[in-house]
Amino acid sequence: MNNKTNNTTQTRILLIGSVPKTTDSIRSLLESKNHTIELIPSISAFEASVEKNSFDVIVGAADSSKFSTENLFELVSLLTPETPVIGYSSRPEPTGIMDFIRFGGVDFFCIPEDLSVVVSRVQTAINQSQHNAEAKEAFASTNKLYKSMSEELQRTSDENDALCNDLANAHCETEKKIKQVAIGAEFQTLVNQELEVESMLRTALGYMLTRVGAMNAAVYLREGESDWGIGAYINYDRQSEQFQTLIDTLGDAVCPVVSCDTQVKRYKDGGVFARVVDTDPIDFSGSEVVTVSCFHEDRCMAVIVLFRGDSRPFNQENIETIETVREIFGTQLGTILKIHRRAETKWPSESVDDDDWSQGKAA
Repeated sequence: MNNKTNNTTQTRILLIGSVPKTTDSIRSLLESKNHTIELIPSISAFEASVEKNSFDVIVGAADSSKFSTENLFELVSLLTPETPVIGYSSRPEPTGIMDFIRFGGVDFFCIPEDLSVVVSRVQTAINQSQHNAEAKEAFASTNKLYKSMSEELQRTSDENDALCNDLANAHCETEKKIKQVAIGAEFQTLVNQELEVESMLRTALGYMLTRVGAMNAAVYLREGESDWGIGAYINYDRQSEQFQTLIDTLGDAVCPVVSCDTQVKRYKDGGVFARVVDTDPIDFSGSEVVTVSCFHEDRCMAVIVLFRGDSRPFNQENIETIETVREIFGTQLGTILKIHRRAETKWPSESVDDDDWSQGKAA
């Protein structure tokens, strides 16, 4: 549809009617106001006309013998639904006028009585149609802008959520690192005060009990190039005699494997651990096991095996704490343990008090 807004601007009108006397009168009035009129006698030529030109308004006979009001509006709705339709009749009937308006007509003229207002009312219909088109276009533009802004807002919100999550995760990670640094400093201070291996082992295992919780533990120290001996242990929940037998035999199986591993290993299934080190699965059934190698430079100074019932599993914070202290533990051992001068195959028995180190204490 052409965008015209006043009487002096040329608009295109499709006039439909087969009675020359009436159509000529209407045409003359409209052309006198600078409107361009295309006249067709019936709706048989309607499709060709609207395909060739766009019209600002359609003025059609409501009492034509060649087409019905319903036929006219069917074509309008299919081919040019935005164009307003005005009806006219030289012998109007109330039902005919009502039907025309009901089908979608915007106005109706009774000819010749309404000839004096045809021009003004046609112009009013054109102006209203143009106003509706502009409002619809503005709405479409506003709606498009709204959708664009909504999408941008959603994108920004998603980015903000992601950033908040990243910041929260970073904050948590920073807190964890700060906590581990504090644990490392605290542990370093404690073991640095110990100048004997026995005292350092007791201090280290006592600290691990405080931080990680009650558990069974066995610490094996290197003796020479290939042998290992028990340096300390904690019996938390095992029969004393059975536990002593277990840790005496476990060292030969676990130390060669763990001493070559630079990572802390966690076995949620004790049976898997038993298969890895080739020991009796019954001893670790229903337990969770953590193996730790403690290095000084490139040499493994100690192997630690920690285990407890899988109803109280080691969590990630426990593993991080073990990771923190094991590095300090290995370094401290390297400064005070004279590996190459050890003559005994086991740690001196007088340094071990079974009564004091059962039920959650180191030996």
